[in-house]
Amino acid sequence: MKYSDPVLAATPPDATPDAGARHRGGPLTSFVALTCGLAAVGLGLLFLQQGARLEAAASVLVLGAAAGWAAWCLLERYRHRAPLARSHAVLAGALGFEIHCTCRDVAATVFFDPDRPARGTSTRLLCFLENYASRRRVARLCIGPHRHLGLAQPLRVSLALAAGEAAVYALPLTIDPALAPGEHDLPVTLTVRKPAGTGLRLPGTRTHLYNLWKVRFATPFTLTPAAAEIATAPARDRQPSFLTLASVSEPGPRFTALEELLTDAAPPREAAT
Repeated sequence: MKYSDPVLAATPPDATPDAGARHRGGPLTSFVALTCGLAAVGLGLLFLQQGARLEAAASVLVLGAAAGWAAWCLLERYRHRAPLARSHAVLAGALGFEIHCTCRDVAATVFFDPDRPARGTSTRLLCFLENYASRRRVARLCIGPHRHLGLAQPLRVSLALAAGEAAVYALPLTIDPALAPGEHDLPVTLTVRKPAGTGLRLPGTRTHLYNLWKVRFATPFTLTPAAAEIATAPARDRQPSFLTLASVSEPGPRFTALEELLTDAAPPREAAT
């Protein structure tokens, strides 16, 4: 699956450096290190007693390598014990979105504004993203297809998120005048790449969340019968935008650009009355 290259950076850019260990470590890693270490010793001795030296060497090599890797991850975590910056938790806090899961430590929510557009007018898909990790992420969005929104083929875009960064990607779309009234949805899939390692969860973020490898959204919008009868208004010429909402390098979030974006995204008066 091919994504946009180069990766898009939000405006203004967030220069927050990566922090913490590349590998997370934790109770599961400790369990793997202990279990694989004991299993390597036990199976090695068992095979030696049976005269199977080749099997003993193979078991020690494989299980010992797994134990060594887990032990190294734990060591790296304890080597990077400096305090981490606190997340602003913009999506679940200031913006009040319900976040039920993350995608490899990236929280996301997706919706249309307006979500009840008239045919022939424009709307925007808003993709809010927030990196809960202490190391950068690349969020990969696969949007569509939906031919009535001008997406005959899926649109794939890669978005850079610094450690702790919150941002919004706005994609302008035009409703096809031929689209029938009723409930519709646009499929959006989120996957995340970790170019600088896993890192640690930043303080201030919700810890009891499902952390998935892929998240799918069915983003709804409604074309009502009344809206379908309104004379179509020309869609405004807009370009996609990717805006920073918060950086852990700053004392608080910034919403001026978001307010301007939402004001500009308001539907034309003749289509809203």
